[in-house]
Amino acid sequence: MLRRLLLLCALLAVLPLLVSFRLQPATAGHEALLYDVRAAFVAARSDVPAVLVTETDRLVNEAILSTIRQRVLPRTILTIRIDRLVSRPTILGGKRAATVSVEAVAVGNGEVIAEGSFDLSVFSLRRDAVDLLLAERIAARIASEFRLAGEPRSTLAIALFPGR
Repeated sequence: MLRRLLLLCALLAVLPLLVSFRLQPATAGHEALLYDVRAAFVAARSDVPAVLVTETDRLVNEAILSTIRQRVLPRTILTIRIDRLVSRPTILGGKRAATVSVEAVAVGNGEVIAEGSFDLSVFSLRRDAVDLLLAERIAARIASEFRLAGEPRSTLAIALFPGR
């Protein structure tokens, strides 16, 4: 019992020090792994709805076209694959989950210079809108990762409080 009390007191004494300790990001002052993305291509198996593929392609390419880089960066093309798409049963609306992999291919020599994958899931009260919502989420994630200047979609908060 005394041992637990001493351990608890030691933990409480050290906790403020651990909470206040922060490492500075290694990329402070410069942008690491940033590319001048020139185009994107979205591919998927035949069982993935065509609207999901075309809408994702359109949204990512819109973000690419609206991005302006102030300095010279390695030029790349993104290859986006929707590897797995799962429809989850719901009582109301629809839910989809997808696994997406992205490769950044160098324009000069065709070499893959970066690759990664991520999982996303969406829920919509309208079953017919779930693919469009998933496409928006995929495009937003890619735009965020590659710092593309995609136009943010309007939400209820933006409609109620414009200019904030």
